[in-house]
Amino acid sequence: MRQFPIDDNITNWVVGARHEPLTSVAHLVTSLGNTLTLVLVVIGVFVMAWLANRIDLAALIVLGGLSGYFLMVILKLIFARDRPPIGGRLLDVGGNAFPSGHAMMSMLVYLLTAVILYRIYPKLRVRAAVLLWFPVLSILIGLSRIYLGVHWASDVVFGWLFGIVWFGVCLFGHAQLVRRPAILRLAGDPMVSRTVPTTVAGSAGQDASRPS
Repeated sequence: MRQFPIDDNITNWVVGARHEPLTSVAHLVTSLGNTLTLVLVVIGVFVMAWLANRIDLAALIVLGGLSGYFLMVILKLIFARDRPPIGGRLLDVGGNAFPSGHAMMSMLVYLLTAVILYRIYPKLRVRAAVLLWFPVLSILIGLSRIYLGVHWASDVVFGWLFGIVWFGVCLFGHAQLVRRPAILRLAGDPMVSRTVPTTVAGSAGQDASRPS
């Protein structure tokens, strides 16, 4: 897969506009989307959810992160797009470019983190706007990848989109798995099983005693 014409224009403009201290800031910001950083975030959120007795949310951050990573690897193999020219890169990286792993995984992990923190800490619900910094951080990470010359702009944009889509898939799957045991417990509750027939029988008796 080749880059789009606009990708070349954006990369050329960015390379010509680089300067300090912006370059140093870009290096710092991009490190927040590194694999090690995201793994530490997942572990931290997992521990917080576990201590809050929300095992379902602990599983959500781990399974969401792992599945998102494997999806990213598969997408890179499918599209097999080359990175921008080596001469314009400020980082030594390898592998395929599309989609940007930093953009996709940071968007996924930081959005899941925001949702989980919102659910386990009631005080955060009053100041929910603070959690908006998580997706903003992902946007900054993606922009840093373009600035450092290791990704085309479309790599980053689609990385964000894939991350958001997989975030939605994870939330949907979590909602279904959490709701299913509740339904099964309700159906298997002997008190419910006895109450429903009694209620139905009582209603039938009342209907039979009514004049037609």
